[in-house]
Amino acid sequence: MINEFGYCSLDYGVAYSRDSGVITCRATNKYGTDHTSATLIVKDEKSLVEESQLPEGKRGLQRIEELERMAHEGALPAVALDQKEKQKPEIVLVPEPARVLEGETARFRCRVTGYPMPKVNWYLNGQLIRKSKRFRLRYDGIYYLDIVDYVTSDDSASIMVKAVNIAGETSSHAFLLVQDDEGEYVFYAGEKKTSGKLIVAG
Repeated sequence: MINEFGYCSLDYGVAYSRDSGVITCRATNKYGTDHTSATLIVKDEKSLVEESQLPEGKRGLQRIEELERMAHEGALPAVALDQKEKQKPEIVLVPEPARVLEGETARFRCRVTGYPMPKVNWYLNGQLIRKSKRFRLRYDGIYYLDIVDYVTSDDSASIMVKAVNIAGETSSHAFLLVQDDEGEYVFYAGEKKTSGKLIVAG
């Protein structure tokens, strides 16, 4: 996203049909809020092959997904684990900073590779996040963390995702910035919590 000289733009490096939807731009200051929306439609490219090329087709793909799920839950037999070279976890889609208004839901996501399938945990200011009404954790090939239930400026925080398996570990940080009624963001500078206007450079 680019924001400079009063002009804002959201650029997609690569767009797929699944990215189709309604894009909303919202502007807020101490005098009020305004927004506008547009519909993004991405047509399928006929030359793009999305079907499985495995000999068994979808049945083979389902078996791979089942093995990944079993490895994630620690239920995969040790013999099967030894058949593939162990790989240290790598976060290939890092969580991005979330800037939200008070009352909105904050979402973070990441994608992790490694073998055996790494165990992934989210942390808020160094504290382990557990699934609850307020913190929603989901996995569908990508790991999601949603912070819901009326986010306020007091929730501004440092978010960390950590992936661990027997080959090693890795982590990545992002920040949750919540804008209050005065148009200020509360944020962390090291261990100290401060607030002020957020200036986004192009």
